[in-house]
Amino acid sequence: MRPPTARQLLGKRLLGTANLYLGGRRSHFTRAAQEALVQAVEEQAPDAVVCTGDLTAQGTPEEFEAACGLLRPVFAARPSMVVPGNHDTYTGDAVASGALEHYFGEWLGQGSWPRLHLLGEDVAVVALQVCEPRMDSAGRVPQDQIDGLAAVFQDPSIGDRAVFVALHYPLRGRGGEPYGPRARALFGARELEAALGPHAGRLSAILHGHEHHGFRTSVSLGGVDVPILNPGAGGYAHLPHKRRTAHFTVYTVEAGGLAGVERFAFDGRCFEPEAGGAWATGG
Repeated sequence: MRPPTARQLLGKRLLGTANLYLGGRRSHFTRAAQEALVQAVEEQAPDAVVCTGDLTAQGTPEEFEAACGLLRPVFAARPSMVVPGNHDTYTGDAVASGALEHYFGEWLGQGSWPRLHLLGEDVAVVALQVCEPRMDSAGRVPQDQIDGLAAVFQDPSIGDRAVFVALHYPLRGRGGEPYGPRARALFGARELEAALGPHAGRLSAILHGHEHHGFRTSVSLGGVDVPILNPGAGGYAHLPHKRRTAHFTVYTVEAGGLAGVERFAFDGRCFEPEAGGAWATGG
């Protein structure tokens, strides 16, 4: 996390900087956790990597450069994909700068959203871009992306791969309720669920980020219960007094579907399998 320059301190970024550096939110994240995350992922040697956004705090070119320096070895070593987070599209100038595409373009994919990523022979990810510069923290699913889902799911290149949907915002809250409040909501979520319904039988899970304290829930799509999975923030500080720390998840895919989930937690030094199983200790 790098503080913005004086000329970058305008509008939302000024408020965000005050929250980070005066309000103390910066202490919730640590370079130690981020470096331990990279080491732990390399040790797990996954076949593919899915990143659901928030590579930066305020979307500055300097932050994107630093994030790429840290994460490029992980992404470049295997099939990987990224969707933007709301902090990556933090302001209009963050989007206009093109820094996200410059540093992470090879993992964002090409063409119109939704984008299809074929990660090796076993996994397909349908990626949605639901983040836009706003003064609040809400997201929105554009109608053209909802309309484009059917064609993506019918793409013959998917074959018999396990299919995941990846987006930054949750479709549902941790209790399965519509996600909110309004200032953090995902507008168009119900319409997205309706559009996913005909394809629910193909879906292994919906993967998201945004909420720093991970959780799992599910949503009924066309009569099929589809898991919604959020590992939590990968760079979060180890804060045992708040029962909060960094996490990442490892998904096992077999026979074209999701066969297992293991979540790893940062203990202040390294990442270890979560005691009691994935999400057993909460966020």
